[in-house]
Amino acid sequence: MNVQPNVMMAFACESVAIEPNSPISFNNILDGIEAADFPAPTGRWFAVFCFYSPEEQRVDDCRVMVTHHSGEIIAQTKVKGLAFTAENPISRNVVNFQGLQWPYPGWYFIQFITGKDTMLATFPMLVQNAHPGEEE
Repeated sequence: MNVQPNVMMAFACESVAIEPNSPISFNNILDGIEAADFPAPTGRWFAVFCFYSPEEQRVDDCRVMVTHHSGEIIAQTKVKGLAFTAENPISRNVVNFQGLQWPYPGWYFIQFITGKDTMLATFPMLVQNAHPGEEE
């Protein structure tokens, strides 16, 4: 029986640089976003998920969801499955979000889900008003 992959990384960043024969570079790691008005549009940003499995396996039917702490789904996108082999026990997904609108201030969760509702990884993102004292 396959074991659930281990999470190595789960975070957001503003840009990703991939060059042949070089490590991937992640720039401007995000732990939150400040906005003057809501709904707050964002430009391009990336959700990065990296997993490790000691045994060979595939994990299919994967997606990344952005949910508000209330449970409201803000965005959802299907992503490639995870593949683990003896030669390459690490599998990574870099998910591009372009023009996502954050409807209101608060905590959001970026979740990597497989199957019907198995969450393999999640990380929080605080979206707040750029003017302190004016949050909902």
